[in-house]
Amino acid sequence: MRNEKSIKLTVSGSSLSDSLLTGHFLMKLEIRNLGVVEKAEIDLKPLTVFIGRNGEGKTWAAYTLSAILGLQGGGNYLKAYLDGKTQQTYPIIDSALQQLFDEGNAQIDMIEFANDCAEIYINDVARLAPNWMRSFMATERADFENLQVDFKLEETKLKLVERIKSVSVQREISLGLLNSVKESGETILYFYLGGGKGLKKLPTKAIKRFVIQEIFQMLHRAFYACIHIFPTERTTFITLPFSSFRVKEIIDEEPLKETDKSELEGRKTSLVEPVKRFLDMIILSSLIKEDREKEIKENFLLEEYVKLADFLEKEILQGEVGFETISELRKELLFQPKESTKLEMPIVSSMVKELAPLVLCLRYLVKPNELLIIDEPEMNLHPAAQVQIAEFLAMLVNAGLHVLITTHSPYIVDHLANLMQAAKHEDPNSIKGMFYLERTDAFISQEKVSVYLFEDGTAKNIISEEGTINWETFGQVSDDVSRIYANLLNENS
Repeated sequence: MRNEKSIKLTVSGSSLSDSLLTGHFLMKLEIRNLGVVEKAEIDLKPLTVFIGRNGEGKTWAAYTLSAILGLQGGGNYLKAYLDGKTQQTYPIIDSALQQLFDEGNAQIDMIEFANDCAEIYINDVARLAPNWMRSFMATERADFENLQVDFKLEETKLKLVERIKSVSVQREISLGLLNSVKESGETILYFYLGGGKGLKKLPTKAIKRFVIQEIFQMLHRAFYACIHIFPTERTTFITLPFSSFRVKEIIDEEPLKETDKSELEGRKTSLVEPVKRFLDMIILSSLIKEDREKEIKENFLLEEYVKLADFLEKEILQGEVGFETISELRKELLFQPKESTKLEMPIVSSMVKELAPLVLCLRYLVKPNELLIIDEPEMNLHPAAQVQIAEFLAMLVNAGLHVLITTHSPYIVDHLANLMQAAKHEDPNSIKGMFYLERTDAFISQEKVSVYLFEDGTAKNIISEEGTINWETFGQVSDDVSRIYANLLNENS
């Protein structure tokens, strides 16, 4: 969520996303009138898979969810709320603001707020999503006017409030004139004055924005602390040179100087927001190595993600991905297949282009309770590598991440069924040798997985109670190819 340019927000001691992992949760939702998707009921689980023919709405559905549940969706809603353009009001927030103005301090019970308002809030965000979907998707022609997304949080609310309770926050505005504090394990978010005269020095608009932003952000990030998107365009954009100017906007949320803007002219093309966010992710990955090392010391789970990045390099890519400094403002991403060789991204294998961004995300950016949306993870991969990736994605989920993929790969879908069956085995170690990565943490419980077939304007769950996956969309093509071959043999005999 962005701050107004006149407000300098300083964060100290905040562990918002680090402390949010208290277990996975599923979220039920319904999508209506999204392109070819007329109506689809979906359970978002730790690992959610969308399959189907081209043009059935899989990617649009994934991107729409990111537009609502991602931080940009929260930021857009904050602006709309402050501008009086939302349908909902929140009396508990109004009371806290009034108390702050009257007494110089205020408090809000975030668990009470989440229990009463979480479903109202996220559905109001979804209601406003059509207002920014054209910009998000970089289109003037697509129509999102009738788009509706409805969330049902009955089975999610308990986990949601647990995550909010685990958050610790300490923030300040205008050199400490106004502060917010919440301790991990506590339910109350406090606002209080600092520095004497306090509120009299701050404009009412700035105070209101700070308070509402703190409340909305804590609630919004309890769904997913952050969403990282890997669009199909990644294999092209990972090869492009880039500068570090864009980071000033990403981190500081301040406008660029005119002298810097020339470096970003290429970014002014009509790119969908997921591609822009992907580019931002790569740039950030090149800059925050020292920050990441500090975070790892405070949160052991982050070290696990670094180990997963190392495993992906060693076992699948069979090399190392890293940045080399070209100048103060330029770095180059290289692949090192052996100690004596470093290769530029444009000339590496298609598999390296495909998976290098995932290495960077795991090593430098990802935190617990974040969502990875990967469009067609099988792109450019040999079938054996596709099976390995299926196992690796399950490992990510078991390490505390959420993953949503779209796929056309029967290898991934079939092997996912194997991984769910393996999770039921009494002695996982005795069977791990049957699998490509030979890791028991690649076995995934069926309760963590949902697979949806998009076709005929809807999406249907295709996992049976026994854990089999009925993927007729792939099987029909295989049958057709076999039938054609048999007919040709008959014709030629």
